[in-house]
Amino acid sequence: MDRVTTILSEYTSEIDYSKIPSETIHEVKRRIIDSLAVALAAYNSEPVVKSRRAASLYATQRGGRIIGTRYTVSPDWSSFINGIMIRYHDYNDTYLSKEPLHPSDMIAAALGLGDALNSSGKDIITSTAIGYEVAVTLCDCGSLRRRGWDHVNFLGVGSTILSCKLLGLDKEKIHHALSIYAVAHASMRQTRVGELSMWKGSAAANSTRNAVFSSILAMEGFTGPFKPFEGEMGFIKQLLHGEFDFDGLQSLSEKKQPRRILDTYIKPYPVEYHAQTAVDAVLKLREQVDVNKIGKIIVETHQPAYDIIGPKDPEKWDPHTKETADHSLMWIVAASLVWGRIKIEHYNDIRNPAVLSLMKKMEVKVDPELDRMYPKAFPNRITLIMNDGRKFEEQVDYAKGHPKNPLTDKELEGKFNELSENVLPADQRKRLLDKLWSIEKYIISDIIEDTIV
Repeated sequence: MDRVTTILSEYTSEIDYSKIPSETIHEVKRRIIDSLAVALAAYNSEPVVKSRRAASLYATQRGGRIIGTRYTVSPDWSSFINGIMIRYHDYNDTYLSKEPLHPSDMIAAALGLGDALNSSGKDIITSTAIGYEVAVTLCDCGSLRRRGWDHVNFLGVGSTILSCKLLGLDKEKIHHALSIYAVAHASMRQTRVGELSMWKGSAAANSTRNAVFSSILAMEGFTGPFKPFEGEMGFIKQLLHGEFDFDGLQSLSEKKQPRRILDTYIKPYPVEYHAQTAVDAVLKLREQVDVNKIGKIIVETHQPAYDIIGPKDPEKWDPHTKETADHSLMWIVAASLVWGRIKIEHYNDIRNPAVLSLMKKMEVKVDPELDRMYPKAFPNRITLIMNDGRKFEEQVDYAKGHPKNPLTDKELEGKFNELSENVLPADQRKRLLDKLWSIEKYIISDIIEDTIV
């Protein structure tokens, strides 16, 4: 074993439900509620329908169900489609550090594999808390995107840990599961460059699918490559060019209680996270101005926002897909000016003339002051210059849902009900929410049963 696999396998083996702090347990419940909300909202989306149809061709009597259906498929397939549903609207939680991440993507494995295993709610809570701890910690240790690799590579490590915990694997088998996943399933960041496709919302789901697959193989004694992370051709050298902060793993090596989920952020809007504060700033400005009289829009942001969702890709100035629009800072700002709070239905009108017109009035630039605040804060400053010369400016540093500006349980329930009301009746939504707040009393199969549309 290398240091990384040793630390991760020992941590996974030694943390059980009794070592999960109460505040972490509560936050895991919140993230499962949030994940099911955004998943149900994506029930009829095109990539979900296509992948669900593909999986249904090979339905089986034993496996995990796809959220919202009675289809039982192999747990890697159910985890994959559940993951597409959770990720599709870009509305699930986020963590930003040296590497960005949507950690709740791994909840797809908790639901898909957990249903196949008939796992208890306590097992789901434990495995999810540990998975978050590992994946979020890795984001503090190195940057994948700087080297052209996708953040989902870290997600898959967390998903492998989650899967191994659900399967009850010992340290040696966890090592092999991690090795099979890490060496064989590297994902390129080309997924998020230029015009974005359905795969943008599926790459994380695929990493989760590969994690489940690797863990099941390891359960049966299948072995993986030696030194997957620190080897001469391993993960750290190939994907990170040797730049990895081992000190960042200290909390894991010391077997500290899992709390990193508390450092992550729930999204108030279905847009890429670096633009959340831009939406908040625009909402404040809309109360002060007549949008029809705007002469120029200046967007000042931090470097990662500029690089990831900013003006360098010409496609972001002229989006033709939902996936491109929700990763275009320019489109998001203009759409917020036109409609106010962005909702998922607005992506049915990407080519709205009023939105495209406002984008032509826009200038986007990095402000060094804002960039220095990142990643502790995620600031955006929007300045509107009116036709008569007046200026209006708003800056927001922490979006609603950030630990420094948290979303309440009541607000989270509001998000759940808004996103699921078109697929689940009110009594079913209430029953499902009641179970989710007390998930430790149930088996996960009872939860999945109440998602059936």
